[in-house]
Amino acid sequence: MTARVLVVIAVALGLAAGTPAAAQAAPSSPAKPAGSPSKPPAPEKSETMPPPVVFFLAKGDANACGVGCSEWIAADGTFDAGAEDRLRVLLKKLGGRKPPVFFHSPGGQVSAGLAIGRLLRQRGLTSGVGWTVPAGCDPKQRQEPACDKLKRSGRDLVAVLDTGHTMCNSSCVFALVGGAVREVGAGVQLGVHSISFALKQVDAEGHVTRKPSPMTPAAERKATDIWYGRISAYLREMGISQGLLAAAREIEYSRLRFLDRREIVAFGIDRRETVEGMWWFVDQGPSAVKLIEENRAGAFRKDYLRLSCRNGSTLRLLYGRDLGADAPVMPVRLRVTASAGTFVLGRPFRSATSGTRAPMELRSVDLPISVLGDPAFTIELAETAAPALQGGKGAAADGNVAPVAEETPVSMATVKVQSAGAGLGELARRCGNEAPKAKDVPTLRI
Repeated sequence: MTARVLVVIAVALGLAAGTPAAAQAAPSSPAKPAGSPSKPPAPEKSETMPPPVVFFLAKGDANACGVGCSEWIAADGTFDAGAEDRLRVLLKKLGGRKPPVFFHSPGGQVSAGLAIGRLLRQRGLTSGVGWTVPAGCDPKQRQEPACDKLKRSGRDLVAVLDTGHTMCNSSCVFALVGGAVREVGAGVQLGVHSISFALKQVDAEGHVTRKPSPMTPAAERKATDIWYGRISAYLREMGISQGLLAAAREIEYSRLRFLDRREIVAFGIDRRETVEGMWWFVDQGPSAVKLIEENRAGAFRKDYLRLSCRNGSTLRLLYGRDLGADAPVMPVRLRVTASAGTFVLGRPFRSATSGTRAPMELRSVDLPISVLGDPAFTIELAETAAPALQGGKGAAADGNVAPVAEETPVSMATVKVQSAGAGLGELARRCGNEAPKAKDVPTLRI
């Protein structure tokens, strides 16, 4: 078979690079003797995926999609053959406007991902990852028929952007890297794996039926090489390292591997050394949560921030800082500076190790609720250093860190915490005089 014929077959079958589960091509069975009983055909393999990707313009509060950003293009669902055309229709409707595009997708057809990425680059659009939840949709329901109908109404929708519970896997990653600017928020995971071929059908509810590819193993290997060549050329076109493709090819199609921040930077997807996520809302507390990822001494570390209602006029800030597995807590005091003044964070606690997560240094402080209206606040070293504090053997039995006699010089860059994201607005609406009080001993539930 010629290379051209192989490519045509691959397109007709649907080159799958979405949520794992595509059937592998099986070798042909030997012919049965005449008159021998035949087995019933094997049942079609079925799974549920999000419906075909839909694009719509979403609008939120000030800074809902970033600093100075209140509207964005939502890209929600599984990439299919009609995805590029649907995006073109929306862009034509928007005229010269260039809102950022936020993907929430398990992937889908590779050809669709490459086409969407090229369209983003051609139009000079910024790409990111986030789950758009229109007003009236249940944020606890991942797939809701009434909500999907609303998204496909063709209307601009009031919505919130949730970057804490989102996904961008497989061909979605290829679409994402097409953005003229790529902004992958702190804590966002990009999933990659190898490609596969399958016959598939997707109904309106997103139910996917897959059948094994009729291609022989040899033909499928040739077609796979052709498509990897196309993906490689696409990544060069977009200025992305071939390391991304190599990472994907190492993982079998039935699994996902998530890129860490070091790889996201090294592959050229998002080269920022410090990435601040957006505030998202969580019911417990109620609270708003934010992540920051920063390159500190050659390793990317996370900062966790949680603002919780303490009463109608006060918030509790919990600040967690990943210092590394063996690092002691920082032997200094930290302060928060906001429009209402300066507030010194309490003495540090060291959290217990949980799974693969390193222990964290935790501090807390009460802040006036007016901080929710500030464009930003900062966390920095206090002007007057407290006596040096030391973890490990010096820790008190209740978890408090015991002071020692000497001061230890410590360097820490100022952390600027911006008020981007829908979480703060929702927290302000929820914080009333009867709001549950935050616990006196800080806990971390991310």
